Amino acid sequence: MTRSRFRVVGVLVATAILVGACSSSAASPTPAPTPTPTPTVAPSEAASAPASVAPTSAPLPTVPTTDLIAAGTLTVCSDTSYPPQESLDANQKPVGSDVELITEIGKRLGLTVVVKTTNFNAIIPALTGGTCDIIVSAQTITADRQKQVAMIPYFQAGQEFVVLAGNPDNIKTVDDLCGKAVAAEDGTVEAMHISGTGDYAAADGLSQQCVAKGKKAITLKTFTADTQALLALQAGTVAAHFTDEPVAGFEVANGQGKFAVVPNLNLERAPEGISVGLNHTGLQASIRAALDAMLADGTYLQILTKWGIQSGAVTSTAPVS
Repeated sequence: MTRSRFRVVGVLVATAILVGACSSSAASPTPAPTPTPTPTVAPSEAASAPASVAPTSAPLPTVPTTDLIAAGTLTVCSDTSYPPQESLDANQKPVGSDVELITEIGKRLGLTVVVKTTNFNAIIPALTGGTCDIIVSAQTITADRQKQVAMIPYFQAGQEFVVLAGNPDNIKTVDDLCGKAVAAEDGTVEAMHISGTGDYAAADGLSQQCVAKGKKAITLKTFTADTQALLALQAGTVAAHFTDEPVAGFEVANGQGKFAVVPNLNLERAPEGISVGLNHTGLQASIRAALDAMLADGTYLQILTKWGIQSGAVTSTAPVS
């Protein structure tokens, strides 16, 4: 699964960068700040979106009650470890650009939005299994995902490498990562891109490209949360953190000078989508119509600008083939 994530967003979620458990399938970074527990599935009512832009007066399609697991409620699965798009504040309340976008969509459809924190690697099974109505979690639109869910484009972002300030390993190109360890969140396109799995054929994997050039493979270290991958970088157990563009910018802007983005190394800029069940065509149409209205009246861009990620704005919600 994926995400895609420049942002000066204040202290609200600045601490989220350095919060998170240190356990993973790879070596754990040490030392690390004391983590704040994050519930695996914790419903919370989302924050209200800005109201300074008046919503369009055009009528929107009614959401069929059969497309919702709870009448009058839009239940959203989101991996809230991905600031600035989705994270939990000090009170464990979901915040971020994605949270505000879907809250505004829900408001226009007359629905109360509830966000369930869900591990990204299991987020599509959670949707198809009936845990939630939709996914809003910085998911890159891929062919494999579109076989499982319908995806409505709402943002776009590339993949970037975060390194320690001063770039001690002198990373300028992908080749400079050959033979080094790189951290990524499990299930993301970044992890797939390195390993040559998912939508990436083996030959397209960054690690395989190193081997094809006679260089050592990249050692991929995956973590259950993006914040844990950043802790590994901070601890010096990896040379870089591979993540989506908005997240990379957020980590640098809120990292107190500890991190930097490798310049001129933005890969695979691609759209992200709001995921809906394939058979829930009524819900798909309603969400698309509400988002189109937000694009038209300026609310959409206002929310992205608030979070400093307006460079990733889309101009159309037309399906991506």
